[in-house]
Amino acid sequence: MSTETQTRQKTTSGIRKKPFAVPPVKVACLSCRSSRVRCDGKEPCSGCSHRGKECVYVQSRRGGARVPRSKRQDFEKVDYVKIAQECFDDAVPTMVHPGAGLTQLDLNLDNTDTLFDSIFTAVPVPQTIELENHTPRQTGSVRTYRSDEDMLDAYYIWLHPYFPILPPAKSSQSKDNPHLWYPKSSELAFESMSPTALAISAILALIPHPEEPAPFEQESIIVRRETAHRFAKRTLECIELDSEIPNSSISPAQALIDEHSCISRPAFHPCVPLELEAVIALSILSVYEYAQRGNIAKMRDRASQALMRAMNLSLHDRGTEIDGFAEARRRTWWMTYICICQASIVSSMPPAIPLFDSRFTTSFPQSPDPEAWPFFIKSQQTILLATQFVTAVGLAVDGKQDWTEISSRMQNLHNTIEPLLSQSNQWTDAKPCSADPEAVVAFSLKQMSKIKLNSARIKLHRYCAFYDIPVFSETHCDLKKSQPSPAAVGDPIDQLSLNSSPTGSCGCSSSLPTQVPALSTSASPVSSTSSAATTTTTTEYLHPFPFSNHVSSRLCLNSALAIAAAFEALPTPSSSSSSAASGGALGLSPRTMPSFACCAMQSAYTLLMIYHRTWVLAQQQEGDTQGKATQLLQTCDQGLRGILSALDNYSIAFEALGGMRDQVQAALDCLSLAE
Repeated sequence: MSTETQTRQKTTSGIRKKPFAVPPVKVACLSCRSSRVRCDGKEPCSGCSHRGKECVYVQSRRGGARVPRSKRQDFEKVDYVKIAQECFDDAVPTMVHPGAGLTQLDLNLDNTDTLFDSIFTAVPVPQTIELENHTPRQTGSVRTYRSDEDMLDAYYIWLHPYFPILPPAKSSQSKDNPHLWYPKSSELAFESMSPTALAISAILALIPHPEEPAPFEQESIIVRRETAHRFAKRTLECIELDSEIPNSSISPAQALIDEHSCISRPAFHPCVPLELEAVIALSILSVYEYAQRGNIAKMRDRASQALMRAMNLSLHDRGTEIDGFAEARRRTWWMTYICICQASIVSSMPPAIPLFDSRFTTSFPQSPDPEAWPFFIKSQQTILLATQFVTAVGLAVDGKQDWTEISSRMQNLHNTIEPLLSQSNQWTDAKPCSADPEAVVAFSLKQMSKIKLNSARIKLHRYCAFYDIPVFSETHCDLKKSQPSPAAVGDPIDQLSLNSSPTGSCGCSSSLPTQVPALSTSASPVSSTSSAATTTTTTEYLHPFPFSNHVSSRLCLNSALAIAAAFEALPTPSSSSSSAASGGALGLSPRTMPSFACCAMQSAYTLLMIYHRTWVLAQQQEGDTQGKATQLLQTCDQGLRGILSALDNYSIAFEALGGMRDQVQAALDCLSLAE
């Protein structure tokens, strides 16, 4: 066995090594430490006294946790600096005195505060950030409300200016008090017992909460979509529950004797009878099915159900009632009428009721502006008539209907629209300064009337002006879908559409032919009352319309720009709540109830067609004509951006309208790339 092994065994077996005769001191002086000699710990120590060196002690760092080598070197550097500074101060004290080679500084403290304040007063004090307590904000929230009262206030802020189906608010200023609810949490969302409140909840749930940090992330969008649809389904369940007769489950024979069901829950609105709530809820859901879910069939179903219930309650022939519920009945009936007409417009189907039925005797709702409601109803009737005319033209083009009455029908409808447009052009686009919310409602109704009437004129003249040449890659309203086809050689418009995008698809049609009257630039204006067929191109193409291609195109252009201006003039939601008025940190204040979004697509279609036609002219002409063409191109571009802004605002809350927005955006991108 080796000596080393024997020594280790003795040590571990309890035999202790020989102790020092004199124990080492806890702290050695720096001189002894650097010379690696034993220090006796005295002041001065014997070693320093013998060698004539200064004896300096520094506290030992021995003991405690072991420090890594890299950090140990840093600590040693710090200690060295301290030691050197102490030694330097003792050895050369005169170097820090005034006059020792340094300029003497004025350290008068009387001026220090003034100097400091003059420099740093304007500098903001940085806020302390506590990283330890900072937690990322949770996403995937939904806007909900905790009571019927809060929900009613929210209705008057977000829905009422665009869909005034409830009586006027009692307060001149409503307050928005949304609740930030997370569906994944254990907290249950408040659910009203009123079908009207539940239908309103379905719309409000689509609006991002002002404190939602990521409203456009897929998780947040899906959560809002699912919550809104759950409210919509609960609305239908509540309507069925209100219609239930208790004896139907206990004594069906007795149920036949009962005249009607008895609703025992409290009313959602003090001035709205309980039996009207189902009609109101179904009308709201008809807009929800169209704008959010893109389901036109269900939109028609909901509007038809609302109409049936309204007529069963005789809301259509109330005359001029003056009781406490009269205004509620008037608004419920006429907004239901608007919904059934709108369902017919967007589906291009015949309306469920005659437009001018003599049985409809209920007076128009009251308003600070007496012409707002009658004009709004008139504009809805007019655009429905224009939609029926578009359907008739389409059947004639397909050979399924005779062209005989098309000319006279177009002239008569034109004579109806023009006086209404002349009247609307006299209105101001300045938003009302009145504190009365109903003044804002009247202003909104007039702007929506402008949009509908100008859209009606585009529908009336669209085929004569553009022959319904497809522009968009998807079907929207009564606008046809474009079919991709190879570009014609030397066709400037085909080159424009195809060269604007590397893939040859930019959202607008790549096959806009030039050999049709819609794209002719040589037509001269003719009298709008002329019934003779007009030759508009060198191909001697004849059409049966009482207007020339030039006149119809000009009228469509004016209406398209008017629609863009009216959308911009529509008020945005506002309240006394700063978060609601600003839409939160992201500034999101979407308009709601966009039942007339098809009008935006009619405007965009017209502007794109005029843009393409003008672009062709700009490539072929020089001088003054080219300069005017460039100016018109800029006007069309500005109008398209106004339409895009309106659709973008609506699509914050309503997903179905995102498709319309994307089509207009793609077309604008196409035009921008072609410049």
